[in-house]
Amino acid sequence: MRNFVSRIVTLLLIGASTLVAQNGGSPAAAVLVNSVGAGRAFSFVYDGKPSADLLPHWEKSQTTKSLADGKKLRTITYRDPASGLEVSDELTSFPGVSAVERILRIRNSGAHDTPLIENILPLDLQFAATGTGKVVMHYARGSMGTIEDYLPIDQQVTSGTELELSHYVLDGDKHVNGQLPFFNLEWPGGGLIGAVGWSGEWSVRVRGEDNRNVSIQAGQQKTHLRLHPGEAIRTPRILLLQWQGNDRLVGHNQLRKLLLAYYVPRIDGKTVVPPVANSNAFVYEYQGIEKKTGQDPLEVVSHLKPGQENEITSLANDALNWVNEKNQLDFIRGIPPVGLELYWLDAGWFKGAWPFGVGTWDPDPEKFPHGLKPIGEAAHEKGLKFLLWFEPGRVGPGSAIAAQHPAWVLHRPDEGKLGGLFNFGNPAALQWMIKTLSQRITDWGLDIYRQDSNICPLPFWRTADAPDREGITEIRWVEGLYQLWDELLRQHPKLMIDNANWRITGPDIEVMKRSVGSLTRSETECGGIPHPTATQLQTEELSLWVPTSAGTVNGFDPYTIRSGATNGMGFGLDLQASYIPLEEAKDGIAEVKSLRPFWLGDYYPLTDIGLDEHSWAGWEFYRPDLKAGFAVLFRRASSEQPTFQARLRGMDPAAHYEVTFAHNYEVGEKRTMSGEQLMHLQAEIPNKAGSLLIRFSQAAH
Repeated sequence: MRNFVSRIVTLLLIGASTLVAQNGGSPAAAVLVNSVGAGRAFSFVYDGKPSADLLPHWEKSQTTKSLADGKKLRTITYRDPASGLEVSDELTSFPGVSAVERILRIRNSGAHDTPLIENILPLDLQFAATGTGKVVMHYARGSMGTIEDYLPIDQQVTSGTELELSHYVLDGDKHVNGQLPFFNLEWPGGGLIGAVGWSGEWSVRVRGEDNRNVSIQAGQQKTHLRLHPGEAIRTPRILLLQWQGNDRLVGHNQLRKLLLAYYVPRIDGKTVVPPVANSNAFVYEYQGIEKKTGQDPLEVVSHLKPGQENEITSLANDALNWVNEKNQLDFIRGIPPVGLELYWLDAGWFKGAWPFGVGTWDPDPEKFPHGLKPIGEAAHEKGLKFLLWFEPGRVGPGSAIAAQHPAWVLHRPDEGKLGGLFNFGNPAALQWMIKTLSQRITDWGLDIYRQDSNICPLPFWRTADAPDREGITEIRWVEGLYQLWDELLRQHPKLMIDNANWRITGPDIEVMKRSVGSLTRSETECGGIPHPTATQLQTEELSLWVPTSAGTVNGFDPYTIRSGATNGMGFGLDLQASYIPLEEAKDGIAEVKSLRPFWLGDYYPLTDIGLDEHSWAGWEFYRPDLKAGFAVLFRRASSEQPTFQARLRGMDPAAHYEVTFAHNYEVGEKRTMSGEQLMHLQAEIPNKAGSLLIRFSQAAH
C-alpha cells in the first residue's frame, strides 16, 4: 500500500494543482490525491464504450460547497445529451491533510432505459512509483471467526503482480474468506492509504506492470445494468490519503486522526466509544463447565487451546435461549458495583428462539410476559445502559415476516434452515422495519441497538438480479441498510449502534460513520473462551485502520483483560458467581476506563504483529496534545525471553516524563525518565503469559 504515492502518470497530473491548497500540501506531496480530487481516476463502460472516450464529449458542470468542519465538496456532473445519463463525481477534501473522498452518483434523466452500464469504478488510478526500492501492499484478512482474523499481509508489488481484496470470497455459495476494507500501498518516500465504504461486495484490485507502473481499481465487484427512467444509483465511497516519509505509521496515524475527526460518531460533541458491558451469554456454559469438571470454570478455560472449547462447551444456543424475565431481572439487580456501564441482552428473547426464530421481533410471551420494558427499566434503575440484540437482515422460515410478508424476503437455492434475506431494498419492507425497530427502541428504552448478521448476503443478491440488472439488488439493499441506520439515529439522537458481526458487515467507513464499532469484533470470543494471543493480534492490526472496536473478555487477570480490552469490553459472565474475583474485576475495569483518552491518540505497534506464542506482543498509544500515553507489553505463554527492548514513540527525546510500571493492577515502580530513555526501554516480564503496563506523562517544568 505504501507505494501508491510514488507512481504517478503524467496525464493524471493535469489539473491536479486545483486542489493543492485545499489539501494542505504541495503538488509533489499529494499528487495522487490531487489528481483524484481534480475529477480524474474513475471509469465505467457505457454501451460498450469506455468512459474515457465518452466524457470529453458530454455536457459538464461543477459546483463547490463549503461543509462543516472546514471540508469542501466539489461536484462535477457529466451528462450524455443522447441518453440523458448523468454521472456526478462528488469529491470531498479535508483541511490540513492530503486526503480526498469520492462517491459517484449515476442517474437516468432520460425517458427510456439506458444502455448497459458496466464495470463502474469510483477509483481507477495508474501511476509510476518513484525511486528504486520495494513497492509493498499492506492489508489484512477480514473476520471469519478464527484466530487468524485480521492477520496482516504484506505483498510486494512487481511487474506481473495481481492482487484482489474483497469483502466476500466465496467457494460456490459458501463464504470462505475476505479482507479488511483498507490498504496502504508503500514505496520509498511515502505511500497511499485507501479505505472503502460499502457494506456489500466491494473489490480492490492492484496490478504491477513494467517500469514500476501500478494500477489500482476499487468499487463494487460486479456492475452490469441498465437504469430505468428517473432511476439513480451510487457507488462505494472511496477515501484516499497520501503520506510522505519512510515510516508507514505516519500514514496510519494521519488516517486515525482523519477518521476520528470526520467519521467516528459523536453524541453531545463527544466521540462515541464502546462501553464496559455485561451480558449473561456464557453463564449457562460456565455453569455447565463447573458442573462437568467440578472445577473453577475460569481456571478450566484458561488452559484451553483454540478449537478445544467444542470439547467442553456445546451449549451455545441453549445459553442464549435460557433467558427469561425472572432470571434477567435477577441478573441485572445482582450486578455488583464494579464499574460496569451496560447491560446486554443478546439473542434468545424473541418468539421462535435462536437461531431459527429470527424474523419475529416480538418477545416470547412465555419467557417475557410483560415484554422487555421491565428489563430496560431495571437496567436504568441500576445506572446501566440497555443493549438489545437484533438480526433484521435474516428471516427464519417459520417467522412472522416469512408468514406475513413473504414478498419481502430474498431467497437462494439450498439456503437451509437459517432462512432468507430480508430485502432492505424493498421500500415498503424498509419502512416497516424502520417503524418496527424504532418503536421497540422507544417502548423498551434501548440505549444501544445491536445489529447482527449471520448469513452472507451476496448469493441472495445475485440470485435476485436479472441478466441486464446485475448489481442492482446489492445496491438497493446496501442503500436501504444505510437508510435504516440513518433513520434510527435521526429519530433517536442519543442511540448507539453496535455493528455486531464484522464477518458479514465489516468495519468499512460507511459503517464507521454510523456505529460504535463492535462489541464482538471477532467471533473467536463468541464461544466464551478467552484467546489472549488472538485478541492481541486483533488490537495490534485493527488499531492501524479502525479507531474504535471492542471484544468480549472472559477473564479478569491483567494478561487476559489487557489482551482483549480497548476503550471498552464486554463480559459474558454472571459476576455474582462464587468463582468471580470481584476485586480483580473492579481493578481491571478501572484500568480500562483510565486509559480511554489515549486510545483516541496516535498508535504504534511495538512488536511484529502475529500469532507466535514464543514471542512478545505490545502496543503504544500516545496523545501529543496531552503529552502522555501508555504502552502495554505481553510475554506470551511460550516465550523464553524475560526481557524486551521497547522503542516507544512520539515523545520529546529531551523532555522528562513521569513513568509508572505495573505487572498487575497496582503500580509496582515509578521513575522519572527522559524521552530518549523511553525510546530505548528495557522491559522485563518475569513470568510467561505476563504483561506490563507502562504509563508516561511529560513532567512539569
